[in-house]
Amino acid sequence: MIEYDVTISSKGQFVLPKEIRDKFKLGTGSKIKVIVEGEQIILRPRSVADEFQDLIKADLAKDGKPVSEQTLKEYQIQLSKALDRLVSEAEQEYSKKEYVSLADLKRENKSV
Repeated sequence: MIEYDVTISSKGQFVLPKEIRDKFKLGTGSKIKVIVEGEQIILRPRSVADEFQDLIKADLAKDGKPVSEQTLKEYQIQLSKALDRLVSEAEQEYSKKEYVSLADLKRENKSV
């Protein structure tokens, strides 16, 4: 385990050492999740799963449904199934060569 000493500014800010930013590919605008576990503060880069969870919470709130661990889990299961289907369909299109390449999309957009 590597430890770093950092100083908190008067605004409550601190700088993550460059070695950490590089290792976790963090740059300007990157988001970090702060987790308090007992007497520990854990910093973790936000993942795509975190972004999905935020979208699910927003949808639940918009629909007037309770935002509980149970409803989050149910929606995450539904989302996982939908993503699995999406990936499966994409794999089938790829294997049948029924897809548009990125180069084709770029050419098409230049002419629009």
